[in-house]
Amino acid sequence: MSQDIFNQRIARIKNRSGSARSMMTTAEGGTVTSKFSSPVMGTNASTARRGIKPMLLGAVIGMIIGALAAGLENPAMPWGPGFEYNQMLVLPVLLALCAAPVMAIATATMRARFPTLFFFSAAYFPFAIGAAMLDLPLF
Repeated sequence: MSQDIFNQRIARIKNRSGSARSMMTTAEGGTVTSKFSSPVMGTNASTARRGIKPMLLGAVIGMIIGALAAGLENPAMPWGPGFEYNQMLVLPVLLALCAAPVMAIATATMRARFPTLFFFSAAYFPFAIGAAMLDLPLF
């Protein structure tokens, strides 16, 4: 008896793994249900777009930090050397600027574990460094 049950299970596995349709059974209420659970299809659209929001956030914050860093030594900027709170901005802006490459390297090694942080730092790093290298006299 156990041999028959085992052979039936093997036959069902072979039917399911092939191109054949899944076996259907009729429940008590007359509804037809599948004997096997099937994976949900069509989830590629949501996984392809899951990194857009962190990348946009990283790009915006990177541009802000880069613009602040570029203006710290530029007297034409409102937060430049003549600004009374310039000394308060120097340390946080330089720490945020130096954290960009460190964060990019660290999250590249932990990409599978923290994909959202990876997408954020992948956008933050080039935008922060690029905006800091620009000399933008706004006034």
